[in-house]
Amino acid sequence: MSEVLKIAVVQKNENPQVLADPTPEGVPWRFEFFHENAILDTPVAPRRDFLAVFFPSDASAALRDYLARIFPTAEIIGYMTSAAAADAEVLRMDGLNLVVKLPMNLAFAHCLFDGFAAIHAGREEQELIHGRADELRLFFEAFVNLVESSVSASDRKPAMHFLLNKIIVRLRAEEGLIYLCNEAGLALERAYGTTTIRDLDLFEHQANSTIVDQVLKTGVPYVNNDYLFEIKIPFSTESSFIRSILCLPLVYRGRKIGVIEILNKEGGGFTADDLRLMELLVRPLAVAVNTIRVFDTAEHLTITDDLTKLYNYRYLRQYLEAEVKRCLRYRKKVSLLFIDVDGFKQVNDTFGHLVGSLALAEMGQVLRKILRETDIVGRYGGDEFVIVLPETPLNGALVIAERIRKKVEDYEFVAQDLSIRLTVSLGIANCPKHTLTAEGLIKKADAAMYRAKEVSKNSIKVAV
Repeated sequence: MSEVLKIAVVQKNENPQVLADPTPEGVPWRFEFFHENAILDTPVAPRRDFLAVFFPSDASAALRDYLARIFPTAEIIGYMTSAAAADAEVLRMDGLNLVVKLPMNLAFAHCLFDGFAAIHAGREEQELIHGRADELRLFFEAFVNLVESSVSASDRKPAMHFLLNKIIVRLRAEEGLIYLCNEAGLALERAYGTTTIRDLDLFEHQANSTIVDQVLKTGVPYVNNDYLFEIKIPFSTESSFIRSILCLPLVYRGRKIGVIEILNKEGGGFTADDLRLMELLVRPLAVAVNTIRVFDTAEHLTITDDLTKLYNYRYLRQYLEAEVKRCLRYRKKVSLLFIDVDGFKQVNDTFGHLVGSLALAEMGQVLRKILRETDIVGRYGGDEFVIVLPETPLNGALVIAERIRKKVEDYEFVAQDLSIRLTVSLGIANCPKHTLTAEGLIKKADAAMYRAKEVSKNSIKVAV
């Protein structure tokens, strides 16, 4: 509410005298006078900046209703100015409306307006509490949905992204990010993000790691509305900027498990209310995140290969079958890469199986770092790997395959301090171009890979 309390006075013929005493300087009131006919002829445009409205007590019910609509947060008060009116300041209660005598003495006016101001402040606080309760109810519904979605691996990220989007929409921000401690608990890694700001990695690597690490270490929220970091878009004259940051720790049962970061408040900086809201949300968010990690860990043990930490063949087959069904149902495209390490038997024979195993584990990490977040890479068996590329046409798969071939060719594998050079041969198959089944994709890509090995190794062939 503003410092000056605005009081509306509606009159029929001439402005009534509101105060019997001269109005001293410094009183926190300001009277504004309106003619009754002008009020009735004015379209309803709610005015919430008035504390009270005085109107003639003998006015029509239509005027009273109209005033309540125009001044929805004001106290509606009838008044009488007749010389025959009783001496008492308050004459009566007319229905739900108070009726007073004008002019009022200054002491009575002080009591009346101070009381209305207290009522008004209490009403605003109550509305704020109800609004926050409704807001939190919506967020907690999203939290419940997130926890319920934890059972299904395919539902976890969409549920988390849904919740993050609700948060940034409420805060009117551009980006929401969640960083979680890695398995060793030594470093933070980005786990979820709304990915609205382009090339956010540049900010993350050059400036943001210090901020999120400090929040995790101290457990103290970080708010900066005067931040300025330019993200230069590669191969473009465009830039985007990080202007404001709100970052809070995620704590589960006394253990710091990560941080949530909100970037770029629209139209200004993050407010104390924004911080209070996030402080209410971080605890249930930490519970939800920890629940997801429990499911992830349990599932990870059953679907990953012990050596390479990539997905195993069982999971690859299940995922590929589901992706092929989705591809056919929604008329999408899915491609598959079948990869074999050239001459890997010679590595085992020359350096031993331990060195060979270390080289395969390193190969798995090389492949995973090259791929997009949506791509799935797994160990098929021995020195063979399979990569599923959802919603990727054949030409896109060829680009990714060449990127992998070149990266491996240039990479120096260091196993037990030995420098080992490796190459790979790749086969590519696409659904629906080459086959309409998951088994057919694997067979087609496998056959294409063998043709690549027979021709020259360190090469790529497409299924026929």
